[in-house]
Amino acid sequence: MRRFFFFAWLALFASSFAVDTLEIFALRVQFLQESPDNSLTTGTGRFDSDSDTSNANYSLDPSGHRASAAYWQKHFDFANNYYKAVSNGNLVIKARIFPSGEPYTVDHYIIDYNRTAKKKGEKTAEFDEARSRDYMNFIWDAVTEANQSKDTLDNPFIVPQSKNSNTKRAFMIIHAGASRLLDGGSMGTNNADTQGDFMDVYVTQNFWSYLDSTDTTRNCAKDLNGMIIPNATFDTLKTMMVTSETASQDGLNWGINGTIVYQIGRELGMPNTYDVVQGISRLGYFDVMDFAGYNAGNGFFPVLPSAWVRSYMGWTKPVTVYPPSSGSITENIVAAGSGNGTEVVKVPLSSNEYLLIENRERSLGDSARIAVSYVPASDVAAEADYEIVTKVYPVDSLHVAFEDSTCDSKGKNCVKNKKKLNGVIVNLSSFDAGIPSSGIAVWKVNDWYLREGLPYGVANFWGGDTVRDHQYGIMLAEADGILSIGKTFKNALGQDTYDYGSGSDLIPHVRQGKDSPKDTVWSIKPSGYGNTATTTGGYTGITVTAKKAKGYHKEKTANAFMGDSVVNFAAASIPVTISWASNSLISGSEFPKNVGLNAAVRGAVALDYPEGMAVGEGEKLIVFGAADGTLQVMTASGSALMESDTTVKTSILSNADSTETVSLYRLGSSYGNLIGIAAVKDSVFSLHQKKGLVRTVLSSAIDQVQYDRELASLKAPVIGPMIRNGYVYAADSNKLYRFKTSNLSKVESFNLPQNFIPHDMALCPDGESDNIALVGRNAEMALYKGDEGRVQKLASPKIANQNWISVKKQSFRVACSDFDRDGRSEMFVLGSRGYATMVRANDSATVLFAPRSLKRGNDGKNALDEETSPIAIGDVNGDGYPDAVFVGYNLVYALDRSGVVLSGFPVTVTKNLPEYSFLSDPLVMDVTGDSLPEILIGTNGGMLMAFNSKGKAVTDGFPISAGNFEYGETVYPLTFFVDKTMDSLSTPQVYAFQRHSASGYNLAKASTHSDVMARSWSIPGAGYERSNFFDASKLPEPVASDSVESIEEFFVYPNPVRGGVANVRYTLGMNAKSTTLEFYDITGLCVFSKKLGAASKGANQADQLDISRLGSDVYTARLKVKFTSGKKKEKLYRVGVVR
Repeated sequence: MRRFFFFAWLALFASSFAVDTLEIFALRVQFLQESPDNSLTTGTGRFDSDSDTSNANYSLDPSGHRASAAYWQKHFDFANNYYKAVSNGNLVIKARIFPSGEPYTVDHYIIDYNRTAKKKGEKTAEFDEARSRDYMNFIWDAVTEANQSKDTLDNPFIVPQSKNSNTKRAFMIIHAGASRLLDGGSMGTNNADTQGDFMDVYVTQNFWSYLDSTDTTRNCAKDLNGMIIPNATFDTLKTMMVTSETASQDGLNWGINGTIVYQIGRELGMPNTYDVVQGISRLGYFDVMDFAGYNAGNGFFPVLPSAWVRSYMGWTKPVTVYPPSSGSITENIVAAGSGNGTEVVKVPLSSNEYLLIENRERSLGDSARIAVSYVPASDVAAEADYEIVTKVYPVDSLHVAFEDSTCDSKGKNCVKNKKKLNGVIVNLSSFDAGIPSSGIAVWKVNDWYLREGLPYGVANFWGGDTVRDHQYGIMLAEADGILSIGKTFKNALGQDTYDYGSGSDLIPHVRQGKDSPKDTVWSIKPSGYGNTATTTGGYTGITVTAKKAKGYHKEKTANAFMGDSVVNFAAASIPVTISWASNSLISGSEFPKNVGLNAAVRGAVALDYPEGMAVGEGEKLIVFGAADGTLQVMTASGSALMESDTTVKTSILSNADSTETVSLYRLGSSYGNLIGIAAVKDSVFSLHQKKGLVRTVLSSAIDQVQYDRELASLKAPVIGPMIRNGYVYAADSNKLYRFKTSNLSKVESFNLPQNFIPHDMALCPDGESDNIALVGRNAEMALYKGDEGRVQKLASPKIANQNWISVKKQSFRVACSDFDRDGRSEMFVLGSRGYATMVRANDSATVLFAPRSLKRGNDGKNALDEETSPIAIGDVNGDGYPDAVFVGYNLVYALDRSGVVLSGFPVTVTKNLPEYSFLSDPLVMDVTGDSLPEILIGTNGGMLMAFNSKGKAVTDGFPISAGNFEYGETVYPLTFFVDKTMDSLSTPQVYAFQRHSASGYNLAKASTHSDVMARSWSIPGAGYERSNFFDASKLPEPVASDSVESIEEFFVYPNPVRGGVANVRYTLGMNAKSTTLEFYDITGLCVFSKKLGAASKGANQADQLDISRLGSDVYTARLKVKFTSGKKKEKLYRVGVVR
């Protein structure tokens, strides 16, 4: 089964149409009669020909009349009753059985269409394709045979189409023989012996491509769209449902109702929810489109579609809840399919993931009893005046209606079940009778993954090595914390076995084993194995709790996987409380929010409300920009602040291909793609690629915001805006412009150095002068002197080795601070491929540390994308000195003033799929309340991650799924900022923007103490002015330590050294006049010596030492240091070299 689905899964196209009435024309088809009986198939190719079914206790779906139309009409009666119930009366199934007399007979044996062994020299892929072709040949032959007659009683394809637009027609083949799915029966899959039986496959449009166009006997017109039928009343046969005569075999009585319901579901557009590639269950007994669900109750009692499937089909409408001001909300959820109130509650987790909460009740009411209606075996072939018998069972005893034998509580002493029903089951009082137990099911839904799979008719497909372990379209949050559904285990016989779910997967429940304590589970919590985290592990802070309802009844079952006793508390309506932790989505907000347009990097600012507004007291408003340059405005909780002036439409997942209208709250139409955005007071400044600088001034319209705009034309701006002391700065390739913030018509311009192409700029004040450092192409540097009103070029640091570091093809970023705390500004320059250096921001351009190369972006050897994300600055380790923070290829760096990476860094961002091309800013902010700032990173996978000053990932409340994960080639950065936007909350908030979504979270443990904030860089660009300047004067004075002649740390890396290039790092307790590095071989001979020069107290580093002449061996490295005191010391380190 797995092999067949593996080569066919991409072809599982989901046909989709919304219908009120579905006409099903069913074709009974048999084969040439085998003589003698082929042992590889069940039966001889004719209906009722299996000797096993004649002698076994197959009292349900009995043998003897399966060739009759009346028999099958009763199965379709069940399907009609099922779909009328699950659709809340919106869908009717009408079936007509063809032909009017004996079944159609094709001119081949079963085995001709389903050979079981490869031919000599035939490859597996060729064998798989051949089997698919043979199967489609059967479909072709069956349809062709049915199309022979000119009588509408015998030819379904010439029956006139209904004139009612709400009536659609579909076709099903019912063929003689048994379903291969149950081969082995009660003896298990290891005893399967009829491999020639058919699988019950739903034929989609793409399957027709398997037909052999060179087959002259069939004259197949190979058409990807379907089968063209001569003289038919429709153009093309595109899909075909297929089901076997029986599922019972090898001593196991199994029903066909589930298969028929499932096939109709596929025709209606319901996707497979099991893994069609691996052939394993994903949703277990809790969804009819999972094979476990449609085979529930031994195939006689298919269960309801899960909450998402019913919502997708339009049969139920979820009620969406957002975090209220109180932090929790309670909803009474009625039984699924009852239509008596709210059946599904939707809880957003991120912009493309959410929970669906539903009440699954086996008995559909508080009676705890299930009525089963059936036509007795004596009447199954009767076309009229047949008896329908109804029996009522306690919910805990329903199994006696369909099981062959009954056993004691230990599963032993089994005897023939004399209370088992006979005939054909046609109705149930509850179509969730087949689920393991009743209770609240909490589903996780991944909208992106569903969008990827639905075009192929699947919701949970095997995603390959990249995303297979953590991405599903729909999954059940298993309340017991044992994630066993969809996993493979071995039973005592060594056979593969699976858990398809139990009452312990629902809430509330009590579980108690023989040797284990009583375990009562009321909630699905934010952490643990069964949790409310997103599929990528993002923290949500959401807890879903269900309590015993009034009038509940107990259902006692067993956990088949664990063997524990499980008690569930069922009710027609169960109160469920959804609560949000204080460090989750902002209470009273509308987040996550679809804002309609894709976000821009550094595209959001928070401002005070304009004077005179009747709303917004104690809050800030947020202006955010889209990549296309559109600015919008909202409150700090995501609400509207003005009338929408236009809308956009976005698609939503539904069988009807629906769209939703998203209102835009624009501050005017776009002036073109956005370069940057800055703000001061009531003004927002946006720089647009082809238009120039725009000033948007906000003002009050009582309870709404209004605005005025002013444009300063610039033909081709490249960097900016940056605000400082009443001026806003921007630059093109020729000049730096300085505009008055109050009037853009007042502008000055300053020529840039010749051939200087600016990439970035930063404020680097020198006393009272507002100097601005600029970095450009080839790492060239320039300095705008505010007191002189001119731009001068600075000398670039010399590169020691052009072979290992190049400035060509890199783009550059710059940020400034007084890194060494001497009262003068330094500029830290960073390249997109790892170039890094620090120089004094004055005429001298004194080099604090020489250019070095770090792993960042494309290194020229690997095809990695450029890393153009900006720099952040903060006192990460609390030593009183600013540190530079930035990201590399799946790495986070923190460098001190000497260019040495802080202890614990660089740290790997993700252990699985690497993150790169971040584009957006890292931030430095204390989010744990320990008085030391953490580094916040926004990944393109939508995760907001935090790392402490030691380089350890913060796991308390992090990572946050602030955006969304979508695996693809286009990069959509997650841009975010931290600010205190609400006086009603004691701690700051973080706002994140990715694609067309906006989210806001409360950072409940974050510190806003002035000393802590002085160490922070909580807003991209160091603030909404985008100065890229960190004011080190606000830091506490560095604690001076006594100078001691010591070598505190010394090592060579990487170890072992490969490629002949080594780096050395060492920490000194006193300034040194000279340092020397030597390598000795095992004989004690010095084979390498390098003078490293003078060194400073603290951490030091020497990069790219050429030791390529050394052979493979283990060497002793010796660091010799002569301190300024005159004392000498040395330290040894063992290092391997691999050539």
